[in-house]
Amino acid sequence: MLFNSVFFITWFLPLALLGWYLLQRLENPGFAKAFLTGMSFWFYGYYNANYLWILLCSLVFNYGVSALMRRDGTGETGGSEEKAGAGKTGGSEKAGTGKLRKLLLAAGISGNLGLLFYFKYFNFFIDNCNFIFHTDIRIEKIALPLGISFFTFQQLSFIVERYRGNAPHYSALDYSFFISFFPQLVAGPIVLHSELVPQLAERKNRKISPGLFYDGFTLFILGLAKKVLLADSLAVLVNSEFENIHALDSPSAWLVICWFTMELYFDFSGYSDMARGIAGMFGFELPVNFDSPFKATSMREFWKRWHMTLTRFLTQYIYIPLGGSRKGRARQCINVMLVFFVSGLWHGASWTFVIWGLINGLAQVFEIVFPRLRLPGKWINRIITFVIYAVSLVFFRSDTLEQALLFLRKMFTAGNRGMLWGVCNMLQYPENYAILKLLDLRSPQFINLFFLGCMCLISALCVRFLYGPTAEQWIKDKGHTVGGSLILATLFVWVFISLSQVSVFLYFNF
Repeated sequence: MLFNSVFFITWFLPLALLGWYLLQRLENPGFAKAFLTGMSFWFYGYYNANYLWILLCSLVFNYGVSALMRRDGTGETGGSEEKAGAGKTGGSEKAGTGKLRKLLLAAGISGNLGLLFYFKYFNFFIDNCNFIFHTDIRIEKIALPLGISFFTFQQLSFIVERYRGNAPHYSALDYSFFISFFPQLVAGPIVLHSELVPQLAERKNRKISPGLFYDGFTLFILGLAKKVLLADSLAVLVNSEFENIHALDSPSAWLVICWFTMELYFDFSGYSDMARGIAGMFGFELPVNFDSPFKATSMREFWKRWHMTLTRFLTQYIYIPLGGSRKGRARQCINVMLVFFVSGLWHGASWTFVIWGLINGLAQVFEIVFPRLRLPGKWINRIITFVIYAVSLVFFRSDTLEQALLFLRKMFTAGNRGMLWGVCNMLQYPENYAILKLLDLRSPQFINLFFLGCMCLISALCVRFLYGPTAEQWIKDKGHTVGGSLILATLFVWVFISLSQVSVFLYFNF
């Protein structure tokens, strides 16, 4: 089910909110939690009911591992329980318990990664085996379940924290709610157990808060506008020209990749805003996933602002365990490259994603080795950061390495053949239909100039939103004013009218 669909906005979301707050009136909060968990399963299975079984099996498996850790004496206090047990029964039992805990951890990690490997990487693995060993193994294309990368990482973090003794063994209902809570289920943010489950026990979340509900609804509207009015508008040009790379020259190729960079940001940050806004309407707070990343003046700062919950996961569970920056600069650079290799592979089973990750890793390594090498001026470094990331996204967006290399050649060696005019002619939207018809009848010689003006206007608006205040900042400053309310109402009506052209979110592919 899509946030940007009429069914979700007019039926699913109102029904979920109504049921949640009505059931909260009961003395037992379990009924409300069970209801919203069931709605989350419906949300996930709406796209493909078969995928729901994968989610349920993953839930049961991880919950079982957590339960076995509890039976092993590894409950809420972790290491302290182990020490207490050792004091009573001796060192041999402590050693045995430690081995069993490690086996459970290994089983939990292997089970989650095995599930992810089969559905996301098995075809990729077979294809590479065929290429390297000149074999001809053929299997059917395995469909990628929606959101599997997100809920798998979320459960991996929980299993690791259970092993470390930093997470309690929750009830089956609380755990199911934590993993399946529909706003963050299919495209993040990647939520830690300590960020969501404790909110279930807070009494204030059992009663609707008008202020929190309003802020959540406005954040949802702003995220929806990012997706429908900005990302989808940019996608019209990007999708068309990535199917016609041979015809591009250098200016048009640069325009296309810059627009894709902005499309990806508005698409994914728009989803994150909607997820946080919906959660707010239910009385929950999800972690921030984007913090104006293009205001960054370096790639290291950029990745502290972009997809922040994924960066946090990779830092906590890969970078720091590998030694982080504690073992010298050379080891730090290796660790960074390993993290970005994993990041690239997490985004997709293709060498294009791996190369995208490695380019971003190399950019960070360069900044580690030459920490003081910066050009004067904040805006110059912001532009350089944008360009580096945009160039890396050539691999992210391309289906094959050959397509990516062709696009790079167009960017740097194709010259200027006036193709920019033809590219801009793709910008035909319902909003400019009447003007185009009038120009076609009265002044057809100005149509190309009109399209160029549309390109400049859209680009300027996007840049304004890239470097302006975040959605949360805007709500705080203007969202509660009369003018702000009029803007929000206008955006909502405009977006709702545009929902006939529903498109999926880019990160649903990952």
